[in-house]
Amino acid sequence: MKKFYIFSSLVLSLSLMLFVGCGDDPDPGLFPTLVNPDQLAPVITAVDPPNVALAGITPLTITGQNFSPNKDDNKIYFNGVKGEIISSTPTQIVLIAPNVVADIVKIKVTTFKVENFSNDYIYKIAAGFEEYYPFDPNNGQYPIGFTFDLAGNMLVSLENRLSPINPLLAGIKLVTPAKELLDFIPKGAETKWDALRIFSNGDVYASKSLRGIWKLNAGVPPPNPPWGLAPSGTFLKDFDFDQNTNLWAVGANNVIFKVKQDASVTQYPFVAQLSAARVFNNYLYVAGLKSGVEGVWRLPIDANGDLGSEELYFNVTANYPNVKVNTMTFSQDGDLYLGTNKNLDPVIVIKAGGSTSESLYPGVIKAREIISMYWPAGNNLFITRVEYKEGNTIVFTQSVFRVDLQKPGAVYYNQ
Repeated sequence: MKKFYIFSSLVLSLSLMLFVGCGDDPDPGLFPTLVNPDQLAPVITAVDPPNVALAGITPLTITGQNFSPNKDDNKIYFNGVKGEIISSTPTQIVLIAPNVVADIVKIKVTTFKVENFSNDYIYKIAAGFEEYYPFDPNNGQYPIGFTFDLAGNMLVSLENRLSPINPLLAGIKLVTPAKELLDFIPKGAETKWDALRIFSNGDVYASKSLRGIWKLNAGVPPPNPPWGLAPSGTFLKDFDFDQNTNLWAVGANNVIFKVKQDASVTQYPFVAQLSAARVFNNYLYVAGLKSGVEGVWRLPIDANGDLGSEELYFNVTANYPNVKVNTMTFSQDGDLYLGTNKNLDPVIVIKAGGSTSESLYPGVIKAREIISMYWPAGNNLFITRVEYKEGNTIVFTQSVFRVDLQKPGAVYYNQ
């Protein structure tokens, strides 16, 4: 009986050794019977695009020799992390750059029944989605609306949720390009600012879902009365400037407001509960809920600075049921980017013309809801995601993130 136990243990141990040896990155020398001596080792000669890719985003084409035409017979590693191959031929492998961020990434390929790995190919993979500044929710730092100045400084409204509120931790802060967090505009009566813009003369304009637009200055607490006062019972959440320095503001009002630089206010009836506004190519685009439809509408701005007839530009409800638009902006080539509450892929891209749409970088933008957007000069879109909890566990912290879109945004007029 004892001999049988020992024999069984030996068999079990050998079986476990064989099982463990069949992982993703085996040592071919352990299995000489699987090696085809006539098959040459794979060789990597080039990667397209050359030099750099975005993690989880950029399609890569690996060019070389001696790959298997069966994609499942090839394995490709990026600093030891296996990539998911889409297709392969004897000379090319196609895949999406894996989530490996480093200036020096060693790429290597192994092929079934070939004893040796390929040569190491050195490459760079950069982050396409990353936190811009590590705001600390434990210290009451919750970013809301934000904007950028021409020097690359980010102005960001921090909501402080500590009790009692510490005014030194709230207000509008400045994040320098060197990632220093500095005081900029002290906290006033506001809890938070939903939208911020810097006018061409340096004035800071802000809205906070109350009946006006505020004009702010560095180092000075915000005044209680707004600069542009809307009628009683109205709420201005978002706004944008046109090329004639008019400010267009929206909220849950059934009205669109135009505020001129002399602070005079004009109302344009628009029966909807609006959440976002953006001026692009002589049109005012607005987003929100109208007659049961969540959507984006556009209205032409004529030579006199008045609004023409509305048209539905994109029906969000028809394409993304139960999704709400919180913010939006444009790329230079006319694609419209919506920040929404769409679970896990919350940025929706409406292609120029409004006929087609897609989620931006599926699976890459880790957020459940986006509440603010700004696209300064360059290829980077910035977004504020909200905090998300499961029970008492924070899954996503509330912060501002940089998204590399590899193309420039549209101009913000007078900003």
